[in-house]
Amino acid sequence: MSNIIFEKYFDNSRIVGVIMMELNSWQAALDFFISAFTELAVLFVLISILVSAMNLYLPKEKVSRLLSGNRGYGVAMGLGAMTPFCSCSTLPMLIGLIQARASFGPMMAFLITSPLLNPFVISLFWITFSPQVTLLYAACVVILAALSGWSLQRLNFQTYIRSELLTAAPSPCGSGCDDSGKVVSKSATCSTANCNEAPKIIQASTLKMLTLGALKQLREMLPYMIFGVAIGALLHGFVPLNVFEGLAMMNVFLLIPLSAVIGIFLYVRASTMIPIAASLMTKGLSAGAVISLTIAGAGASLPEMIMLRKMFRWPLLITFVFVVLLTAMVTGFAIELVVGSH
Repeated sequence: MSNIIFEKYFDNSRIVGVIMMELNSWQAALDFFISAFTELAVLFVLISILVSAMNLYLPKEKVSRLLSGNRGYGVAMGLGAMTPFCSCSTLPMLIGLIQARASFGPMMAFLITSPLLNPFVISLFWITFSPQVTLLYAACVVILAALSGWSLQRLNFQTYIRSELLTAAPSPCGSGCDDSGKVVSKSATCSTANCNEAPKIIQASTLKMLTLGALKQLREMLPYMIFGVAIGALLHGFVPLNVFEGLAMMNVFLLIPLSAVIGIFLYVRASTMIPIAASLMTKGLSAGAVISLTIAGAGASLPEMIMLRKMFRWPLLITFVFVVLLTAMVTGFAIELVVGSH
């Protein structure tokens, strides 16, 4: 009799434990969704205002000239390295570059490097791993981003950008421009004589126009953003990172590509992923695998791909994901060879 009572108690305890684990997973997913969506929406609006202001105050010819030719790749990747954005919050900046008619190759190099290279990420790499691994990581990301951007431009992948993104934002003066850059019509309060000239000061009406434009962009992107962050939240709540511990015994030549593919389905900043990567290394996962996981997760997360679908057509979106996976795998193998040889 006591055995029956004990077994029933044990079964009930196990059921309660499972229910509590489910509730904790849903709570973690909900907390992640609220914090990630709020942060992303606020960043999206602020970055959109900043980029629109830059497009307003910097003539498009100057932006196009800065981000063209071989020098354009250096400028774009330098801009990416200075912007501490996650892969999703990079997108408003990308929209601004597209509307400013920046060269396609440098734009793609910016999109790849921005979530992976910034002073904070480099500092974390330096402290967590080693100077040698950090320099190799940075070199691989920069070289592969430049080569990928150059190759995609040579192959005319810019034709797969959605045409509606190429429409410039309306002028704050109510002006229109012809193909030569001259003002066709303008309000009495606008003193700009040429569309390639920048306004000298920012007025309250201009700031209001920029804010309304940013909110309009947010509304257009909102369904993709909600869906993408919801997917990321579910993965965060229900896919524990300790699942990687069981992969430690796998052959490294299979583990590094697998880690890259798994990373695509995560939604983490590189700065968040680095301490997790260090923890996974202590559990027996190879350095190349955790670096591959970090690059793929931070460089092309599933939520970012869902949002990019609003901007890119399928051929460009699929190719971008392939480029990030290739960058993750090549960098992972390079670091594995260096670390493994010591």
